Amino acid sequence: MRVSIKSEGDGSADSDSQTDLEHTASTATTLKKAASNTFSHCTTAFFASSSDDSMFGDDDSQVSAMELSSGASDAEAVSIWTWKTCGLPISGFFLAFVNAIASGVVYGFFLGYMGLDSYIISSIGALMKLPEVLLLPLGVLNDCLPIFGYSRKPYLALGWLICGSALLVMSLKTLPAPYYCQFPDGTYDWMSPPCNPDIHSQRNWYVFPLFLLIAGAQVGSVAGEGLLLEYSRQEPIERRGQIKAQMTMVTTAGALASSVVIGFLMNSKAYLGTFDWGLSFSGLMTVCLVMVIFVIPISWLCVHEDRKTTRPSSREHMKSSWKLVKKKALSSVLCFAFVVQFFVASSTTAAPLVRSQWAGVKVLQQQIFGMGGMFVMMVVTWIYKEYFLQMSWRKAILLSILAVTISDCVPTFLTIFGVVRDQYFYLGEDVAGSIPKAALALVSNLMIIELAETGREGLCYGLVGTLQHASLPLSTVVSNQVYGLFTPSLSKLDNYVADTSQFRAIVAWSYGLTYVTSLLSLLALPLIPRQKAEAHRRKIEWSSNSAMAFLVLFIPAMALLYGITVLVLTTQPRTACWRWIGGPGC
Repeated sequence: MRVSIKSEGDGSADSDSQTDLEHTASTATTLKKAASNTFSHCTTAFFASSSDDSMFGDDDSQVSAMELSSGASDAEAVSIWTWKTCGLPISGFFLAFVNAIASGVVYGFFLGYMGLDSYIISSIGALMKLPEVLLLPLGVLNDCLPIFGYSRKPYLALGWLICGSALLVMSLKTLPAPYYCQFPDGTYDWMSPPCNPDIHSQRNWYVFPLFLLIAGAQVGSVAGEGLLLEYSRQEPIERRGQIKAQMTMVTTAGALASSVVIGFLMNSKAYLGTFDWGLSFSGLMTVCLVMVIFVIPISWLCVHEDRKTTRPSSREHMKSSWKLVKKKALSSVLCFAFVVQFFVASSTTAAPLVRSQWAGVKVLQQQIFGMGGMFVMMVVTWIYKEYFLQMSWRKAILLSILAVTISDCVPTFLTIFGVVRDQYFYLGEDVAGSIPKAALALVSNLMIIELAETGREGLCYGLVGTLQHASLPLSTVVSNQVYGLFTPSLSKLDNYVADTSQFRAIVAWSYGLTYVTSLLSLLALPLIPRQKAEAHRRKIEWSSNSAMAFLVLFIPAMALLYGITVLVLTTQPRTACWRWIGGPGC
C-alpha cells in the first residue's frame, strides 16, 4: 500500500487580508474565464493567477482560499490527450512498465534461476526500491533548479537516460548457469546439490543495475507527478482529481503490459514457468531498452511546460519548506505515511516459498492473474472517479486495509494447511484484493492534489513520498529479524518439501502476525483529514510545532540509515548468514 499525502496549516486572516483575498480571488476568476480553450492559454492563465507573492507568503489562509476560489471557476481543465501533452501519459505508461518489469523478474529470476533464500529475496526487493526514498530531494531539485528554464521536462528525459543505461548494462551481461541442476525437461531438481553455487556471488551484478533502473524511473516519475499536479490544480474543485484518475489508469495499463511480457515471453521453466522456450533475463532487458529509446524523444517533444523566466531561490524554498513541515497539519500526515507503510509492509519471509512450493504458482499464471487484477483496478478507478470522489478518505483507507487482509488470509491459510493447494485458487486473491487497492491508491493521490502547494508541487509530492518509503527498509529488516527467529526456518526450501504438520503451524503463526501488524496501521487514521473541506480547514486552523517537525524528520532518517545498512549486509554472501539480520547462522 502506498499512502502519499500532504497537508499544511495556518492561522486565520484578519478582515483586511480577507478584503484583499476576495479581490485577488475575483481577479483570478476573471483571468480564468478570459482564457481560451487551448492548452497553452489555459496553462498561462494558471501561472499568471498564481504568480502573486501572496501565494508563497506568510498568509497560508490565502493559499487555501485561492485554491477553493479557482476550483469554483468555470475554466476548462487542461487535457493530457493533446499533441502538446500526450508525452506525459506515454511516459507514465512506460515508466510504470519498466518499474513493474524490475519488480516482476524477482520471483522467476532470483528465487528460481539464482536459487536465493526467501529472506535475501525480501532484502533485495527492499533494496531495489530504495530510490523511492529520493522523492524529496528529487522534488526539491525539480522546483529549485530548472534546466534551460524548465523544471520538469529535462528531469523526465534524464530519468529515461538513466533507465536506458541500466538496461544496456543488463542486456550485455552474459548469464551464468542456473543455481539448481535441471532435469531433461528443464525443470529444477530441488533435492539434489546445486550445480552452480557460485552464481550467488554474482547477484550484485543484477541487483544494482535493477536498482539503477528503478532510480531512473523515480527521477522521471517525480518530474511527471510535479507537472501533473500543476495541471490538476487547475480543475474545478468538484471535478478535481479526474486528470489524476486518468493518469492512474494509464500507469495501471503500463504495469498490466509488463505482466503480459513477463507472463508470455519469460515463462520458461528456468524462471519457474511452464514453457520450453522464452526470453532470457538479458533478452527481456534488451526488449525494454528498445522501448526506452523510442520514448526518449517523445518525453521531450510532446510534453508541454511553460519556460520559467526566473530561477527560484533555493534558500527561500528551503525556509518556506521548513515552515510548511512545522505545521501540525502536515506533520501529522507525514507521521501517518511513515507509520502505515511500516506496518503494512511487514511480511513473513515464508511468502515466496508458500507461493512457489505449496501453491505451485507458475510465472504465466501469476502474470495472468496479475493482469486481471490490474484490469479490475482500472475499472474500479473509473467507478471511484465517477461516483465516489466525495467519499471520506478515512473510510476508504479503513475499508481497503480490512478488505485486503480478509481476502488474503482465506486462500493463504487453506494453502498452508493443505486444504486447497491450487495456484488458480491461491492467485484469486490477487484479483479480489485489487479492488480495495485501487480505491486506496486513488484516494492517496487525491490527498496529494488537494494538499499540495502552488509552486512547490515537487516538494509536496517528494516530502510525503520520502517519509512513506523511508519506512520500507526498516519494515523489511525488522521482518527478517523477527521471522528469522521462527524454528524450523521459514526461509529454507527443505522445510517446505518435508511439509510436516508442525512446520505448517509455524508458517500459519507467521502469517497471523503479519495480518495483525497490518491491522495495527488503522490506529493512525485520525492523523489524516476526512475530505477536502477538512484538509483546507486544517491548513487554516492548526498551529506549528518545531519539535514535532524535527522528530517527524529525524526518526525516519535514523530508521532509513539503519535499514539500508542491514539490507546491504543481507545481500553480501559473507554477512547474509548472520543471525541478527535474519540469517541461519554462519
